[in-house]
Amino acid sequence: MNYDKCSNCGKSLNGFLNADLLLQFKVDFINKHLNEKKEAYCTSCSKSLLIKIAQDFKQQKSDIEKRLQQIIHYIPVISSPAPIKWDYEVIGMVTAPTTSGMGFATELSRSFNDFFSSGSNATNQKIAKATNLCKADLRVQCVRQGGNAVISTDIDFNKIGAASTNMLMV
Repeated sequence: MNYDKCSNCGKSLNGFLNADLLLQFKVDFINKHLNEKKEAYCTSCSKSLLIKIAQDFKQQKSDIEKRLQQIIHYIPVISSPAPIKWDYEVIGMVTAPTTSGMGFATELSRSFNDFFSSGSNATNQKIAKATNLCKADLRVQCVRQGGNAVISTDIDFNKIGAASTNMLMV
């Protein structure tokens, strides 16, 4: 191909303020994602086209993530061997650690509850939230590996730190 001007935008390919033609694989990429059949694009007009393609990809990714959040809870997380007659293949192992701070109010509440020998609702809520976060992460990793169930989970709870720097690890 020998062009004096870009066949897409008409910008001069000769002179001081010129543009260069894109390589063929980039032209093919733009044509494929924009459903075009142009012969060439220059470095000047391709920038806005590539930005549009990137925005489309980001939107598609966002749509997929939203849909995944809607359906991810349907993937079972089982803490015992798979039920009898389940036909399954082990794909791999996934882990989902999370660590979160207990916070001053939770620590203070827990101290009072410990003194009066009662349960701590704030601590229980933090443990439940951290557990649910881990299960969601397991589900996402399961789907990424091509699975449709998480089998034989083990959930451990640990405290990290001392005094006012306590963290909950699940």
